[in-house]
Amino acid sequence: MSAQAIDEVREDEIRKVDLPTIADRILVVDDDTLHRMVLARIARQAGYEADLAPDYETACRLIAANSYGCVTVDLSLGDHGGLDVLQVLARAQLDAPVIVVSGSDDSVREEALMVARRLKLNAFGCFAKPINLSRLRALMQEIRKRQVVGLTPRGG
Repeated sequence: MSAQAIDEVREDEIRKVDLPTIADRILVVDDDTLHRMVLARIARQAGYEADLAPDYETACRLIAANSYGCVTVDLSLGDHGGLDVLQVLARAQLDAPVIVVSGSDDSVREEALMVARRLKLNAFGCFAKPINLSRLRALMQEIRKRQVVGLTPRGG
């Protein structure tokens, strides 16, 4: 096979490769305005554009209309809890990392993480409120860095 023919084959193979689109948006679901703003600021520092959902209904609308590279979910959202949002994310077959954030005790957060995993979500971690901002920023930056090079970060 000639060098020109090999180059043509390579070009055809390159064109056929479907690279995943990188969602540069994060969904922040939290009923506390201050926490939403802080999480959005950290997300922007990590390279995401943030959509903010103060409640279950807004989260459902945004999930149906957008693709997300990451989602943070507070467990306490008023009438509907964060577990309801996790179920919506599972029905939407979200593959992006999900980070649970809550003022609840450790056992409740860990149980929520187990529920997320049972729902086949990419549960990436739990953060207690008040949030360790530097740890969350580092995690979001690591997730984003992997996404930019085409990897799908996987939670434990």
